[in-house]
Amino acid sequence: MDETTALMMWPDSMLRRYGDMLSVADVSCVLGLEPRNVRCLLTSSDAAMRLPGVKIGKSWRIARDQLRAYLIGHHNDDSAHGSEDDEKGPTS
Repeated sequence: MDETTALMMWPDSMLRRYGDMLSVADVSCVLGLEPRNVRCLLTSSDAAMRLPGVKIGKSWRIARDQLRAYLIGHHNDDSAHGSEDDEKGPTS
């Protein structure tokens, strides 16, 4: 499996147990974030960072497919390889 295929598939393993629509609590568990941080992503004024979702009454719902696309689009390639600063170690 090449890197591109692996990148496209990794969100599926995280989202497999959820239905088509996720709650803030679900997304919080998937991403390891506090629910308030998920809500901040949903309401972000920065369109590039905004997590797509729909507010129904007082509750947010996030489509699994949109969350998958968001995770792929916001994947940090440097996280798997470490940054130059990591390789240099702490500075005095």
